[in-house]
Amino acid sequence: MMLYICLAFAVFGASTAQDIGSICHSNRLQHTEDQVIERIVQMMNTDFDSVISRKEVLVFFAELMGIQLGGLINLVNDMTNEQLLQAAAGVSIEKESFSHAWHARFHDNYDFVYATFDRFDISNDGLINALEIEAIVNSALAHGDKNHDGKLETEELVSFLESIYKNC
Repeated sequence: MMLYICLAFAVFGASTAQDIGSICHSNRLQHTEDQVIERIVQMMNTDFDSVISRKEVLVFFAELMGIQLGGLINLVNDMTNEQLLQAAAGVSIEKESFSHAWHARFHDNYDFVYATFDRFDISNDGLINALEIEAIVNSALAHGDKNHDGKLETEELVSFLESIYKNC
């Protein structure tokens, strides 16, 4: 169930870099912002249709956290957004677990990952829960959906991620 809560805070986390303060992106392996963004988008757009769905976000973060969906992937794909939220009710991910997983995969500096996490821990309880994730996804759509079609296309995701990674 942890996978439902990991959904997207780091990817859809900050609408602008000002939201995470003065913490700039840095990377242990010297990956540039563009390299990290490209990797995130490639990993997230699993059906190669140039549109990032909420379900693709779910699968992305499940894999990030080492959760193997296996046969459950079809169940997840058949769920509505409301069903996903209901399934995730009461489940949360704590700061250290997520930060370590994100750092291990993308090698971003912990200060950057922590600042992003803190921005979206709306309740300030050290956890990100399903309602906070939904608010993050909605924020990403509000700030990233440039053509206002209710979908986040890969180019829009890249632009949104650039606002997080490059503008500090």
